[in-house]
Amino acid sequence: MRPFAVDLVLLRSTAPDLPLVVGRVLAARVVERNGRHGIISLAGAFLTAELPEELQAGDRLRLVVQQAQGDQVLLALAQEPPPLAEPPRALHDPVLAVAHERGAGEEEDRAHVVTVRFEGEALGTVELRIALDDALVHALAALAGGPVLELAREHAPSLRAALATAASRPAEVEIVERPRPLDVYG
Repeated sequence: MRPFAVDLVLLRSTAPDLPLVVGRVLAARVVERNGRHGIISLAGAFLTAELPEELQAGDRLRLVVQQAQGDQVLLALAQEPPPLAEPPRALHDPVLAVAHERGAGEEEDRAHVVTVRFEGEALGTVELRIALDDALVHALAALAGGPVLELAREHAPSLRAALATAASRPAEVEIVERPRPLDVYG
C-alpha cells in the first residue's frame, strides 16, 4: 500500500509532544471519507489526507511514520499482526482513563503496570489491570456481574493467549466481579 501525507504543521500544533520519528507506529481512525480524500483522527488532531481506496470511515489504523520533514509527514499502514479471535462488540467502547505505574518495592522494580478503565452503555464500567515483569504478564479484569461477567470469563482464554503472544512470556488472566457502588444518598 502506498504511503500518504498529512499536514505536519497542523499535527504539531495539536500534538506538539507526539514523537514523529521514522519507524514509529501511531494509532489513528478514519473519521470521514469523501472520494479519494478523507479525514483521520491522529493524536487528537483531525487531518485531511488522500486515503488508499480500501480505507473506510470508522476504520482504526496503525500508521508507521516513513518521513517527517518540511510541512508534511508521510505515513503508511503498518503490517497487521495475525488476527486474533474477534472480541465481543461491546468491548469496543471508548477508553476513559489509562494509567501507567512502575512498582516501588524491591521485587516490583522490574514490573510495569497499566490500568485501563472503560465506560460504556452495554458493559458499564470495566477496569483492566495488566502487570508485566521479567517472567509473567498478569491481567485482572473487573466487570459488573451478570451476562457481561460471564461473557468476559468465556473469552478469558483468548485474552490469555493474546497477552502471552504479545508479551512473549506466560500469561495469567483473572476475571472478577466489580463491587457495586454504594449509594449513600438513597
